[in-house]
Amino acid sequence: MGTYSRMFFLITIIMLSIFMLINPRETVDAAGYGFKLWYSVIVPALLPFFIAAELLVSLGLAQFLGVLLEPIMRPLFRLPGCASLVVAMGFTSGFPVGAILTKRLYDEELINPSEAERLVSFTNNSSPLFIIGAVGVGMFNSPTLGCLLALSHYLANLGVGLVWGLTSNKTWDRKRSSLAQLFSRAFKTLAQHQQGSLPPGQLLSNAVKNSITNILSIAGFIILFSVLTRMLAVWGIMHYIALLWAQVLFFLKLPYEAAYGIAMGMFEITIGCQAIAASSGLSILNQMLAVSMVMAFSGFSIIAQVMGVLAGMPVRLSFYLKSRLLQIGFSMLTTWTAYRLFCSQGVVFTIGIPIEKVLYSLNAWHMSLYCMAASLLIIAIMMIFSLYRSVK
Repeated sequence: MGTYSRMFFLITIIMLSIFMLINPRETVDAAGYGFKLWYSVIVPALLPFFIAAELLVSLGLAQFLGVLLEPIMRPLFRLPGCASLVVAMGFTSGFPVGAILTKRLYDEELINPSEAERLVSFTNNSSPLFIIGAVGVGMFNSPTLGCLLALSHYLANLGVGLVWGLTSNKTWDRKRSSLAQLFSRAFKTLAQHQQGSLPPGQLLSNAVKNSITNILSIAGFIILFSVLTRMLAVWGIMHYIALLWAQVLFFLKLPYEAAYGIAMGMFEITIGCQAIAASSGLSILNQMLAVSMVMAFSGFSIIAQVMGVLAGMPVRLSFYLKSRLLQIGFSMLTTWTAYRLFCSQGVVFTIGIPIEKVLYSLNAWHMSLYCMAASLLIIAIMMIFSLYRSVK
């Protein structure tokens, strides 16, 4: 972090401290909102993923998949096969599982610094629970629009991964093997890993401890940025950021409410999406484009969580931000295309459920288990394509 960045960070913390001293009620309300979001949604939705991810890497599944999925991960993303576990879990779980798994693979020396940087740039996504449930049903009252947003979000992130893979100078030697040879190497790698592995009880204990540490860290980020966002709103700073966005995105003809939502979304994704969806005087398509933009950027709160997980790793913040900007472009393009293809006739299935019920009463634990099953299905599909390529 450079000198100017440190000075900016220091000034921000001083302003935040002053705000908390002179506005205690606003601080408590904002912190309470962040804490409620954490224990109602984040903990049940992400904790099982954290524990499962720790165990899968510790038990050697990453090494096993590294052999089997090499034929598909190298040509597409210029990444080793073990990165497939991060892709599958990251695309079905939500922030910041992709960053946590990337760090685990890096610590296990399964990926190098360049591969870690590229991998984390496209495997941190909004979860299906948030996109389809909270945004689609809760904010737009339409599961159809939620699915459309999810499709554009995930395709955009895949596009980011493909771009960085194509521009990478990493080469690989393609080796054709029979199915028997491929599985033999995979099981041999798994057996070698198991020889030096810890007892199951200790592995489970370590996984739970590490997961609890990560989930508590996320709580701190959510609460801090909830208070920071409230400070910017109360002091009127968000007003000027909104006016700036209205000028930059003139082609969307944003009313003030939508521009304000984008400004809020720069810091906290949920508040931003909700404000955009509730804005009047804006077409559904332009609302969808604005929400896609906010979800692609993910907000400084999420970015801070990701970079906090990756602390000590050679991952550049500038590269991660560049990836977010690239994803914004892809996401808005895919959202516009999908809406024109599937929703241009105005036939959109709607369902009236208040956002509070969707976001806080939906069984996030069950949803997380469904998403985990989806991640295993993704791995299975990738394995089929990989085996086909290896013997072709």
